[in-house]
Amino acid sequence: MYIWPSSDMDFWKIENNDTKVVVEWSRNNFLDYKRLTYQFYSCGYKILEEVINDNLNNVKSDMWFLTGIFLIRHSLELGLKSLLCRVLPQKKDIQDTFKNFGHDVASLLKKYVEVGHENFLNNREKRWLSKYCDSLEEVDRKSDVFRFPFDDEFLSKYRDKFLDNIQVANNLLQAFYLVKKCLEMGDIAEEEEFNNTLKPEFFIFTSRSSENCYLWQSLLDEGFHVKIMGYTEVIDFIYQVDSISNEDKLYPLIFMFRNTIELCLKILFYSRVEKGVSKKAFKSKRKSHRIKKDLWKNVKDVIVNYLGVSDEELKTTELVEKMLFEINKLDKNGDIFRYPTSYSLEYRFDNRALDLSNIYVYLKAIVNFLEGCDTELDAIADVEQEIRNEYESETYFGIDWC
Repeated sequence: MYIWPSSDMDFWKIENNDTKVVVEWSRNNFLDYKRLTYQFYSCGYKILEEVINDNLNNVKSDMWFLTGIFLIRHSLELGLKSLLCRVLPQKKDIQDTFKNFGHDVASLLKKYVEVGHENFLNNREKRWLSKYCDSLEEVDRKSDVFRFPFDDEFLSKYRDKFLDNIQVANNLLQAFYLVKKCLEMGDIAEEEEFNNTLKPEFFIFTSRSSENCYLWQSLLDEGFHVKIMGYTEVIDFIYQVDSISNEDKLYPLIFMFRNTIELCLKILFYSRVEKGVSKKAFKSKRKSHRIKKDLWKNVKDVIVNYLGVSDEELKTTELVEKMLFEINKLDKNGDIFRYPTSYSLEYRFDNRALDLSNIYVYLKAIVNFLEGCDTELDAIADVEQEIRNEYESETYFGIDWC
């Protein structure tokens, strides 16, 4: 069934008790960050497993793999922050550490080791994990490489290279298992034991194109299509995975949806239509995370001018605006469903019930609408270009060259 925005959609509606999830945090920072660590990990592991098992599927190898990397990378960050909640003595110490280090897993690990209250890793494991986190930070310092299109600096280093998917996944999982060993105070499964033969490197390349991730980026859409397709297909896959509970997939799914909506709005900034987003807005707002204030505000007029032909289309656009504003009100900066708390350890979403099946339909409808707008605007841009070409041709041949 193709999901499209309708007037009866409501983010907060509970229609199916079987998919109802009540978000209740314990208010123990260590336990809450640990819980979300495993939730993001379980989704990320399932994606990497699917990519490796279906290794001849280029879409999964090139697009799903990047999303899977982000989910595990984020679980590393959450796990280290959970450990710091356990070992730092004062609430202010935790707040200052989170604020100062942000997404920097190397600095978070160093802080945990320096505190010195726990010693669940031997020296060899500590060295490996430290070198690995340093290697990760060289590639993904802001935790945005696998969420948004690659920037010029990344492409200058890695464009047209192939990641060795199995080795990259094995190293990433080993890093997570070492953090898990600390979380569980040394108690881990036999298959999660440290493997000294693995190199502490985040990116490992291969010359073999088959079954591996090709680091490329289209010049036509600045790399948005790859990220959008990767996230939308991963969302559909995780939503249907029965082995992950609704409770465990809720936060990762809503976070990925929020990120995908942001990507779908940003790709419209790059539309080739003649009366697109202004140059001023393009330069100043295209990298913003604010859905209402910066992104929708600048693409709405483009959508209405080109696609709002009928009353029904205008009505749908207004409906989507209302839905987007609801998401913006709930998660203005795109981090509510990324962490249990703010950097100040404030619980911003708690004791609330959500219907996962309803949430999926609601957010999927927004994504489908925005993707449809992008497709139609592309088609209109092609027609505009044809008209310009024809006009220029007629002008050229109409010139008296004598």
